[in-house]
Amino acid sequence: MQLTIERLSSEQEQEFRISSALQIQSLLRDLLEKRALAALYYDGARDFILTSLLDVGDEGFWVEQGVDEPKNRRVAESRRITLVSLLEQVKIQFAVDEIQAVAHQGYPAFYLPRPASIYRLQHREYYRLTLSPSERLHCLIPTGESHEDKKEVPITDISVGGMRLFCTDNDIEFVLGQTYAGCQIDLPGVGKIIATITVKSAVLVSPKPGQTAQSAGCEFRNLDNASGVLLQRYVTMKQRSRAAGQ
Repeated sequence: MQLTIERLSSEQEQEFRISSALQIQSLLRDLLEKRALAALYYDGARDFILTSLLDVGDEGFWVEQGVDEPKNRRVAESRRITLVSLLEQVKIQFAVDEIQAVAHQGYPAFYLPRPASIYRLQHREYYRLTLSPSERLHCLIPTGESHEDKKEVPITDISVGGMRLFCTDNDIEFVLGQTYAGCQIDLPGVGKIIATITVKSAVLVSPKPGQTAQSAGCEFRNLDNASGVLLQRYVTMKQRSRAAGQ
């Protein structure tokens, strides 16, 4: 998915807009923690620099300056900035009308105020349940002919349509288009499902400085009705639990 600016209809703006200050702050912190790459558009969106978040404060956030000084000066002189990034393969886009060239912890940076709204462009057929580290599921994936040749890979989000896996150096190196049959997922409080998955996207991420991992989006293939019911039951159960503040 490219870091290009999406042109939205009025209906799409209503569907994808997030205006809650708490939710916006949470999304900014997620971008920071994931060290997500971002395109910062300036000069009437005619040009951009690649950057990432350095820190998030109560009223705004800091991003890295680019390597081209003339471009940095033009960024600082711009009256409108649009930032586009990806969070778990969902495009995040927002605009602000102010930017300042500053130093942050001794490094050249830009400071931007917290946006009034953010567009979370999630074009999905199914509701996607994002899992925190404490409630993360695991997918047991066969990797060879022997029953013992299996890898347990953390799941960061899941829906009836598919899931996203977080793969470290000790996990599987996923290849686009690869299919794995007989994958097992234990859904706490619901039951176990067995599914065939196909890798639809695979990107490198840096969860920590100096660490590289792989984020793989996988699609369920021909999921049987019983497994689909169990999976939907689990997603609904987690939604209700969160709504109740449990």
